[in-house]
Amino acid sequence: MASRRRLTEQERRQIARERAKGVSVSAISAALKVSPKTVYNVLGRGRSAISANDSRTRVLTMRVTDRDLRGFDAALARRGIAHRSDALRCLILAADDILRPDEGMTAELKGLSAALNRVGNNVNQVARRLNEAKLKGERLPYTPATHAEIRDLAVLVFDMADQIQEMFRARRRALDLEVTKALAALARPGSQQVAEHGAE
Repeated sequence: MASRRRLTEQERRQIARERAKGVSVSAISAALKVSPKTVYNVLGRGRSAISANDSRTRVLTMRVTDRDLRGFDAALARRGIAHRSDALRCLILAADDILRPDEGMTAELKGLSAALNRVGNNVNQVARRLNEAKLKGERLPYTPATHAEIRDLAVLVFDMADQIQEMFRARRRALDLEVTKALAALARPGSQQVAEHGAE
Protein backbone atom coordinates (compact mmCIF):
# COMPACT_ATOMS: atom_id res chain seq x y z
CA MET A 1 0.00 0.00 0.00
CA ALA A 2 1.30 3.50 -0.87
CA SER A 3 2.65 5.50 2.04
CA ARG A 4 1.25 8.84 3.21
CA ARG A 5 4.64 10.54 3.27
CA ARG A 6 5.04 14.25 2.60
CA LEU A 7 6.10 15.04 -0.96
CA THR A 8 9.05 17.30 -1.69
CA GLU A 9 8.63 20.38 -3.84
CA GLN A 10 10.64 18.68 -6.57
CA GLU A 11 8.23 15.73 -6.53
CA ARG A 12 5.26 18.07 -6.75
CA ARG A 13 6.76 19.70 -9.83
CA GLN A 14 7.47 16.26 -11.26
CA ILE A 15 3.81 15.30 -10.83
CA ALA A 16 2.70 18.41 -12.70
CA ARG A 17 5.21 17.80 -15.50
CA GLU A 18 4.38 14.14 -15.92
CA ARG A 19 0.64 14.78 -15.92
CA ALA A 20 1.08 17.56 -18.51
CA LYS A 21 2.84 15.02 -20.74
CA GLY A 22 -0.15 12.70 -20.45
CA VAL A 23 1.23 10.20 -17.93
CA SER A 24 -1.62 8.53 -16.03
CA VAL A 25 -2.25 9.27 -12.36
CA SER A 26 -1.82 5.59 -11.50
CA ALA A 27 1.60 5.49 -13.18
CA ILE A 28 2.71 8.65 -11.39
CA SER A 29 1.53 7.38 -8.00
CA ALA A 30 3.29 4.04 -8.55
CA ALA A 31 6.55 5.74 -9.55
CA LEU A 32 6.54 8.01 -6.49
CA LYS A 33 5.07 5.35 -4.16
CA VAL A 34 2.14 7.53 -3.10
CA SER A 35 -1.61 7.07 -3.43
CA PRO A 36 -3.51 8.32 -6.49
CA LYS A 37 -5.43 10.59 -4.11
CA THR A 38 -2.16 12.31 -3.19
CA VAL A 39 -1.41 12.90 -6.85
CA TYR A 40 -4.90 14.32 -7.43
CA ASN A 41 -4.48 16.59 -4.41
CA VAL A 42 -1.20 17.96 -5.74
CA LEU A 43 -2.72 18.59 -9.15
CA GLY A 44 -5.80 20.21 -7.62
CA ARG A 45 -3.73 22.55 -5.44
CA GLY A 46 -1.66 23.50 -8.47
CA ARG A 47 -4.76 24.45 -10.45
CA SER A 48 -6.14 26.42 -7.51
CA ALA A 49 -2.89 28.37 -7.15
CA ILE A 50 -2.86 29.23 -10.82
CA SER A 51 -6.53 30.30 -10.73
CA ALA A 52 -5.86 32.48 -7.69
CA ASN A 53 -3.24 34.36 -9.73
CA ASP A 54 -5.79 34.88 -12.51
CA SER A 55 -3.68 33.10 -15.11
CA ARG A 56 -3.96 29.87 -17.06
CA THR A 57 -7.50 29.30 -15.87
CA ARG A 58 -8.83 27.91 -19.15
CA VAL A 59 -8.31 24.30 -20.22
CA LEU A 60 -8.33 23.55 -23.95
CA THR A 61 -9.02 20.10 -25.36
CA MET A 62 -8.73 18.86 -28.92
CA ARG A 63 -8.69 15.62 -30.85
CA VAL A 64 -5.89 14.69 -33.23
CA THR A 65 -4.76 11.52 -34.97
CA ASP A 66 -1.73 9.55 -33.83
CA ARG A 67 0.01 10.68 -37.00
CA ASP A 68 -0.73 14.35 -36.27
CA LEU A 69 0.63 14.00 -32.75
CA ARG A 70 3.77 12.19 -33.88
CA GLY A 71 4.42 14.93 -36.42
CA PHE A 72 3.95 17.65 -33.81
CA ASP A 73 6.19 15.89 -31.29
CA ALA A 74 8.84 15.38 -33.97
CA ALA A 75 8.74 19.08 -34.86
CA LEU A 76 9.15 19.98 -31.19
CA ALA A 77 11.97 17.47 -30.76
CA ARG A 78 13.88 19.04 -33.66
CA ARG A 79 13.74 22.30 -31.75
CA GLY A 80 14.74 20.66 -28.48
CA ILE A 81 11.32 21.13 -26.86
CA ALA A 82 9.98 18.41 -24.58
CA HIS A 83 6.57 19.66 -23.45
CA ARG A 84 3.61 20.00 -25.81
CA SER A 85 1.55 22.19 -23.50
CA ASP A 86 4.34 24.77 -23.14
CA ALA A 87 4.84 24.85 -26.92
CA LEU A 88 1.12 25.24 -27.62
CA ARG A 89 0.89 28.04 -25.07
CA CYS A 90 3.77 29.89 -26.75
CA LEU A 91 2.20 29.45 -30.17
CA ILE A 92 -1.14 30.75 -28.91
CA LEU A 93 0.55 33.83 -27.46
CA ALA A 94 2.31 34.43 -30.78
CA ALA A 95 -0.79 33.79 -32.90
CA ASP A 96 -1.16 37.45 -33.89
CA ASP A 97 2.27 37.42 -35.55
CA ILE A 98 2.07 33.89 -36.97
CA LEU A 99 -1.43 34.23 -38.43
CA ARG A 100 -1.16 37.79 -39.70
CA PRO A 101 -1.92 37.92 -43.45
CA ASP A 102 0.99 38.81 -45.72
CA GLU A 103 -0.42 41.89 -47.43
CA GLY A 104 2.56 42.23 -49.77
CA MET A 105 2.18 38.66 -50.97
CA THR A 106 -1.57 39.15 -51.42
CA ALA A 107 -0.98 42.22 -53.61
CA GLU A 108 1.62 40.40 -55.71
CA LEU A 109 -0.69 37.42 -56.21
CA LYS A 110 -3.48 39.75 -57.37
CA GLY A 111 -1.09 41.29 -59.92
CA LEU A 112 0.01 37.87 -61.16
CA SER A 113 -3.61 36.74 -61.38
CA ALA A 114 -4.45 39.71 -63.60
CA ALA A 115 -1.42 38.99 -65.80
CA LEU A 116 -2.41 35.33 -66.06
CA ASN A 117 -5.91 36.35 -67.15
CA ARG A 118 -4.38 38.45 -69.93
CA VAL A 119 -2.29 35.47 -71.04
CA GLY A 120 -5.41 33.31 -71.07
CA ASN A 121 -7.24 35.85 -73.22
CA ASN A 122 -4.38 35.97 -75.72
CA VAL A 123 -4.24 32.18 -75.94
CA ASN A 124 -8.02 32.08 -76.47
CA GLN A 125 -7.73 34.59 -79.33
CA VAL A 126 -5.09 32.47 -81.06
CA ALA A 127 -7.17 29.32 -80.58
CA ARG A 128 -10.30 31.09 -81.91
CA ARG A 129 -8.50 32.21 -85.07
CA LEU A 130 -7.27 28.68 -85.67
CA ASN A 131 -10.70 27.14 -85.07
CA GLU A 132 -12.45 29.64 -87.35
CA ALA A 133 -10.01 28.92 -90.17
CA LYS A 134 -10.43 25.18 -89.70
CA LEU A 135 -14.25 25.42 -89.81
CA LYS A 136 -14.10 27.51 -93.00
CA GLY A 137 -11.66 25.09 -94.63
CA GLU A 138 -9.06 27.82 -94.87
CA ARG A 139 -5.37 27.52 -94.36
CA LEU A 140 -4.55 27.70 -90.65
CA PRO A 141 -3.22 31.20 -89.89
CA TYR A 142 -0.33 29.90 -87.81
CA THR A 143 2.52 32.14 -88.90
CA PRO A 144 6.02 32.61 -87.47
CA ALA A 145 4.59 35.65 -85.69
CA THR A 146 1.91 33.47 -84.11
CA HIS A 147 4.55 30.96 -83.03
CA ALA A 148 6.61 33.75 -81.46
CA GLU A 149 3.52 35.03 -79.66
CA ILE A 150 2.78 31.58 -78.20
CA ARG A 151 6.42 31.17 -77.17
CA ASP A 152 6.42 34.55 -75.40
CA LEU A 153 3.21 33.64 -73.59
CA ALA A 154 4.70 30.33 -72.45
CA VAL A 155 7.80 32.12 -71.13
CA LEU A 156 5.56 34.54 -69.23
CA VAL A 157 3.60 31.67 -67.65
CA PHE A 158 6.79 29.91 -66.54
CA ASP A 159 8.15 33.17 -65.13
CA MET A 160 4.97 33.68 -63.13
CA ALA A 161 5.15 30.11 -61.81
CA ASP A 162 8.72 30.78 -60.63
CA GLN A 163 7.61 34.01 -58.94
CA ILE A 164 4.76 32.26 -57.15
CA GLN A 165 7.06 29.48 -55.91
CA GLU A 166 9.56 32.04 -54.61
CA MET A 167 6.78 33.95 -52.83
CA PHE A 168 5.63 30.80 -51.08
CA ARG A 169 9.20 29.91 -50.11
CA ALA A 170 9.67 33.40 -48.69
CA ARG A 171 6.38 33.12 -46.79
CA ARG A 172 7.45 29.74 -45.40
CA ARG A 173 10.76 31.22 -44.23
CA ALA A 174 8.95 34.12 -42.57
CA LEU A 175 6.57 31.75 -40.77
CA ASP A 176 9.48 29.55 -39.65
CA LEU A 177 11.15 32.63 -38.17
CA GLU A 178 7.98 33.62 -36.32
CA VAL A 179 7.51 30.11 -34.91
CA THR A 180 11.19 29.93 -33.94
CA LYS A 181 10.87 33.27 -32.13
CA ALA A 182 7.72 32.11 -30.34
CA LEU A 183 9.37 28.88 -29.14
CA ALA A 184 12.86 30.28 -28.51
CA ALA A 185 12.48 30.28 -24.73
CA LEU A 186 11.69 26.55 -24.69
CA ALA A 187 14.37 25.31 -27.10
CA ARG A 188 17.49 23.63 -25.77
CA PRO A 189 20.77 25.35 -26.74
CA GLY A 190 22.12 23.86 -29.96
CA SER A 191 18.72 22.67 -31.20
CA GLN A 192 17.93 25.91 -33.03
CA GLN A 193 20.37 25.31 -35.86
CA VAL A 194 18.95 21.84 -36.40
CA ALA A 195 15.41 23.21 -36.66
CA GLU A 196 16.42 25.97 -39.09
CA HIS A 197 18.40 23.55 -41.26
CA GLY A 198 15.43 21.19 -41.40
CA ALA A 199 13.13 23.98 -42.57
CA GLU A 200 15.22 24.83 -45.63
